[in-house]
Amino acid sequence: MQSFTMQSSACFASFARPASVNLKPSTPFGHRSCVSQRTMRASHRAQVSISASAKYELLYFDARGAAETCRVLFAVAGVDYKDNRYSFSFVDGKPKVEDRHAEDKAAGKFAINLDRLPLLLVDGGSIGQSKAIERYLAAEFNLMGANTLQAAQVDAFCEHVRDISTAFGKERGNPFGPMTDDTKAKLDVWFTETLPGWYTRMEAVTGDKGHAVGSAASLADVALHQLVTAGQMGGDARAMSTLDGFPNLKAAVEGVAALEGVKKWEAARPVTSF
Repeated sequence: MQSFTMQSSACFASFARPASVNLKPSTPFGHRSCVSQRTMRASHRAQVSISASAKYELLYFDARGAAETCRVLFAVAGVDYKDNRYSFSFVDGKPKVEDRHAEDKAAGKFAINLDRLPLLLVDGGSIGQSKAIERYLAAEFNLMGANTLQAAQVDAFCEHVRDISTAFGKERGNPFGPMTDDTKAKLDVWFTETLPGWYTRMEAVTGDKGHAVGSAASLADVALHQLVTAGQMGGDARAMSTLDGFPNLKAAVEGVAALEGVKKWEAARPVTSF
């Protein structure tokens, strides 16, 4: 289990307009006061370090998978959390998880999420379902837009991103299965024909100020960044290269990638198979 502290001297909500604020070591979770709705800077400085305590604990397997967007949100906001990972290995093509997972499951630790992961422990409570966790964290870190209308637009944009991911998954099939000639042919069509069609429609609903929604960074930007740079689809360089003809989408993705906190996290995170 690892605990990461993202100690930042700057808070944000807009890539273009910088504002600085100190995170006091004695109050590492004062994110409501340090994460501005109006400012974000690409020069935002962050350090990844081990912390003895954290308000949040994220439980998932030793993989990026369904928990990585949550981890990136922590990195973007510069908020401390415990990254509790269950290790696993593949035996006869199937994952075998460490005994600690079965023990915690038997103890009812995952019950609120129907015995599944990821799970977020916070303030003596717990939240299941990756998308619910993402939205909770985004709301906590002021990354759900400037008002309730923008919050709904952020939510809708994230659902568009999920639609693309789901459509890609149907073409790819079992992500742990072999890359057959048939699958390769399907993915060639996906990246040359299908994905540009999705991007065309997404470009039309993406803001032109460097952000997916409004004039400030949000969960929508992070979700898009993860779609294009991580996960099943993002593992193929064509997901990013296809953005060249879509300036609004590309600006939103590059804005997240340029954040020092995100760069620090990507450099420090454990190397995993997926």
